[in-house]
Amino acid sequence: MRVREVGVKELGKIRGAVWRDEERRVWVEGNTAYVPVREGYSFTRDLSPRTPYSGRGYYLMGNVAVLHGKDPSEKEIREIVEWTGAEGVLLVHSCDGCERIPRAEVVYGTVGEVCHHEAGIRYHLDPRHLMFSMGNREEKARLCANLRQGERVADMFAGIGYFTLPIARRGAKVHAMEINPLAYRYLVRNVGENAVTGRVKPEQGDCRDLLRGTYDRILMGHFESVQFLDSALHHAGPGTVLHVHSAGSTPPDLGEALIQAGFTGTITPRKVKKYAPHRWHYVQDVILA
Repeated sequence: MRVREVGVKELGKIRGAVWRDEERRVWVEGNTAYVPVREGYSFTRDLSPRTPYSGRGYYLMGNVAVLHGKDPSEKEIREIVEWTGAEGVLLVHSCDGCERIPRAEVVYGTVGEVCHHEAGIRYHLDPRHLMFSMGNREEKARLCANLRQGERVADMFAGIGYFTLPIARRGAKVHAMEINPLAYRYLVRNVGENAVTGRVKPEQGDCRDLLRGTYDRILMGHFESVQFLDSALHHAGPGTVLHVHSAGSTPPDLGEALIQAGFTGTITPRKVKKYAPHRWHYVQDVILA
């Protein structure tokens, strides 16, 4: 791996540098950081492959390593920092309330606003106050693969743009609704930074009050989305596709709600990821007729 050697204290100054390969991890040893270099740019060393990391699980958001579960030991924190070069480590105990606000603790270094890169999209957020689910990557790709150009899409729980940004880039016209003021500010910023302003209409408030007209597709990316299903069905028609998320041992039964709204349709459940012991994150694809 081609790298440039940089002092650890200089890492903040090279964030976003054109030569830096943001898709690969920085390796820190002592006071020296070995920063991966993009193809075509000069480098100072060509490092041999390292022994694979086998410690505690984590995921990276920008320059922050995020952990879940029990409190980490000093050894676990040190191993993660040495492997990733993270400037901060955040332990997320839970995500609470209808807005899924993290209850989190900084256990190493400094944690603040980050820029997370995923599939060519830049997501700005502060992970201390806003959640980001890394396990939804395949679901985003699946949505994009099934999307038709020009679809009118309602994203009822847009957050910072988790689903809004990738589908807007694929050509959808997205009505993105978010009730959390902080998440909404990042949503607007992320829409602009990813150059999809002309395809996204962000609005702040309760999605039940903001839905308008009839949509081709409705995204309901919240575990309590079944409670909002009646509102969504009032803005759907034959052929509308709904993606209804939930968490539990089994997905909830949606059939009665469809009948009461005057619809029939096909319902296809699928597992997105394991959420907790005996609990899964489900999404049900509903095609109305």
